[in-house]
Amino acid sequence: MDELSRKHGIMRDLNNELRANSASYSDIKVVEISQKAIDYAYENFKERENDYEGYLYKYETRIANVALGIDAHLQKNTKNKKSLHIKNFVLDVINNEKYGRGRSGFVFLLYILKMDGELKTIATERKDFWETPRIRFQLIYALYKRKITGFTREAELLLANNPKETELKKYAKKYMETF
Repeated sequence: MDELSRKHGIMRDLNNELRANSASYSDIKVVEISQKAIDYAYENFKERENDYEGYLYKYETRIANVALGIDAHLQKNTKNKKSLHIKNFVLDVINNEKYGRGRSGFVFLLYILKMDGELKTIATERKDFWETPRIRFQLIYALYKRKITGFTREAELLLANNPKETELKKYAKKYMETF
């Protein structure tokens, strides 16, 4: 097995652990596996991303995928949606600049975890997120779904500046129609 195949296998196993095997895991174990997966992705996939639009490096797609694994876990183990350990982990990832656009999935988790105050703070303070592909979509989507007011101007700017991004425009319009 070549080195790249081995790396992909390890990453796949970590993701499968979250998605398929974590239904009975404690919040602490979910965070441990997630951090291990994020660290592994960051250290082993630093090549430029050419396959997935909106990401700059391969580790970003893998980090965003870890967030989807956490979401899959939370669907099976709904009591962990109240976990402060998981919520703090999500915020730590969002606030770690080195993860780049991979943080988009963690912005989505703010919606899943009903972290409205934190979502509003991030949407207000992180102006760079509104300019970042993938993250800006997750922001407007989460704000719309959680019915958080105060971002009509940002929605208008998304519509004006991103005419080709269909899904982004869809939720920016829905946000503006709702508020």
